[in-house]
Amino acid sequence: MRVGDNIREIREAEKNLKREYIAKRLNISTRAYANIENNTSDITINRLEEIANILDCSPHYILSYKQAKSEFKNFFQNNYGNRGTNIMYQGGNVRSENQILRLKDELLESERKRIALLEALLIKHNIHF
Repeated sequence: MRVGDNIREIREAEKNLKREYIAKRLNISTRAYANIENNTSDITINRLEEIANILDCSPHYILSYKQAKSEFKNFFQNNYGNRGTNIMYQGGNVRSENQILRLKDELLESERKRIALLEALLIKHNIHF
């Protein structure tokens, strides 16, 4: 997995943002940001969080972008009909109920870790919640 590749694809394909814009929001040079996308610079968790905020997504989404993109071909909200979320699989790659439950559990565990990290940061900076 190459995090920079995922960041670049999300920035270009989903958000239609320029490198300069992201670099300016991160308060770094365009070259430094390009090094992140080109996988020549290491990225910290804090920097990943900052980029995720700018791209309006979660760090988990960035990290699992290629996998999620290949697994879910068509995702949409059904705000009428059954008022639920429908996930439709196209092609022959239908997931079993166990696989879907495992993916859900992985996502929940990831979010629990993220919450724990955020709580630790709040405590470290004496921010009461």
